[in-house]
Amino acid sequence: MSITNLIRTSIYSLKSHKLRVFLTMIGIIIGISSVVTILSIGNGLKAEVNKSMVDTSANKISVTFQADNAYADLSLMEPFSKTDTYYLQSAEGVEKVEASQGIAGISFTTGQISYFDKNAAGMLDAPDSKSLSVKYGRFFNKDEDPKKLIVLDYETAKILFTSPQDAIGHGVTVNGDNFEVIGILAEPGMFSLTGSTSYVSKKAIDDMNSDAAISQLDIYIKPGLDRNKVFEKINKELKQNHPNLQGKYVLQDPQALTKALEKVIGGLTAFIAFVSGISLFVGGIGVMNIMYVSVSERKREIGIRRAIGAKPKSILLQFLFESIVVTGIGGIIGILCGFLFGKIASNFLPFPTVLTVGTFLGATITSVIVGIIFGIIPAVNASRMDPIKAIYM
Repeated sequence: MSITNLIRTSIYSLKSHKLRVFLTMIGIIIGISSVVTILSIGNGLKAEVNKSMVDTSANKISVTFQADNAYADLSLMEPFSKTDTYYLQSAEGVEKVEASQGIAGISFTTGQISYFDKNAAGMLDAPDSKSLSVKYGRFFNKDEDPKKLIVLDYETAKILFTSPQDAIGHGVTVNGDNFEVIGILAEPGMFSLTGSTSYVSKKAIDDMNSDAAISQLDIYIKPGLDRNKVFEKINKELKQNHPNLQGKYVLQDPQALTKALEKVIGGLTAFIAFVSGISLFVGGIGVMNIMYVSVSERKREIGIRRAIGAKPKSILLQFLFESIVVTGIGGIIGILCGFLFGKIASNFLPFPTVLTVGTFLGATITSVIVGIIFGIIPAVNASRMDPIKAIYM
């Protein structure tokens, strides 16, 4: 039997039992839609983490100091000094150097923000080239760096004012200095490390940290250069400036934390998708059951076809193809349902879901594989049926 006739015969057979075929598809539809929805949410979460956590300056690295004695007080050792920033500024491949306080490459300055008798503790940062979403008011303009202006994070504005938008134009006190509120950031997304960070000018940050010990250097390297090679030169310069320190300077890549979190989220998503995919096994059992019923009902047809010369391979391929068509169509419907459920879920999540080409292809291939695995045994039984017994049974 030609491929064309095989396809036409299989589809004709399925069309004669539309309701039964659709009920069989339900398990596949539920399984595929569940997996697609979970993967879409996982991909959306990855994208949100990447958006929230990756510094907009892709060429930024951070240098910290790791003492040989794990209990040593780094503030007493002073592994960095203000003169380091001037020396390193002229190092080959370095574009800009900033001294800051930080942990694992995450720069921050703590501050006490007050409005009359209301107080809120939070982190402060300089705007630099960060791209942030402002819900009320506006963000900084380039000519406002020397001014005492502040963009509050949403949670801090809620604590200090009855309503966050009421903060615009009012003055707040930050570590004893007065600042005018010009904007309120949008509510933070899930896994955002900048959600409780307010922003003031770089000059204000430097003034606040003037007496604080430098715990790390944030270095912006020139585009296109290898950050590891640039770090080797920086490391050499720092060792020359601080020859008596017992320890080593360590490169902290701000993107490393993002990659680690993406890996964790990917693993969790895959596990949940696998658990959700158990319903595919149930759907596969349903396909196998309906194919056994189909073989039993069509014994006479199988016997006649075998008697007039049909080969066992043709019988096997026909029933196997019918199984693949059932799971394939169920898989496509499941993908569409999963895409729809993902869009609906976006309305209840702080980030949009993302359906990738990989998810689409993976779900399609999975549905076909389910059809092959659970349809092969009934198809083999049909192909091995004795034609004489099949006709008269």
